[in-house]
Amino acid sequence: MTNLVVISFASEEQAINASHKLVELESFGDITVYEKVIVKKDSNGDTAVLETDTSNGLRTLSGMTLGTLIGALAGPVGLLVGIVSGTLTGAALESRYFDFSEDFISKVINQLQPGTVAIIAEIYEENPAFMDSALDPFGATVSRSNVDYEYDEYIDDRIKEIDDKIAAERSKIKSSVAAEKSKIQQKIAQLKEKRKQRIAKLKEKQKAIIAKIRAPKKQEVTVNK
Repeated sequence: MTNLVVISFASEEQAINASHKLVELESFGDITVYEKVIVKKDSNGDTAVLETDTSNGLRTLSGMTLGTLIGALAGPVGLLVGIVSGTLTGAALESRYFDFSEDFISKVINQLQPGTVAIIAEIYEENPAFMDSALDPFGATVSRSNVDYEYDEYIDDRIKEIDDKIAAERSKIKSSVAAEKSKIQQKIAQLKEKRKQRIAKLKEKQKAIIAKIRAPKKQEVTVNK
């Protein structure tokens, strides 16, 4: 199952060490991390982005604005970063891309108290208890929401096909030798980038559709005046 996961920590060191643990779990074929970002709430309650790990690799993001980051991230991770930072509150309320329960959102916002550091990630995991156990030594508090796409508007057969290919490659890692693992991981990275690009195209397509729907309404208001 692919989940949107928010993992909260008391310190930046714990979050970074836990982030490395997720990389290790993925290298063993236990999980697939599609997008991952580490955020921190300062003493004033402002959210800052520490670093992000996408299909293009890990980058330190000091100085990158939240708006730029949200645009760069594909899928629900960017949306949730916008919600917890307060930059996408209105858009999130209107969005039909994803189905997040109010309970999940409230838990996430309540967890991110000033001084809190959190990993926000889109992760495929067969058994959530496995990752929870691996992150327990870092003092992690984990919240999950099933990534429920609006299939008729957002996701298509090509994305599901890519997800199936990633799952197939991931299953090979556990039984492969070291030399083969590197090739498999490279292939998974390529598939993840392909998935991200496909989602980005679908987002642009939906934006265009929304713009066309709204355009006649604007014209109608002008005529009535």
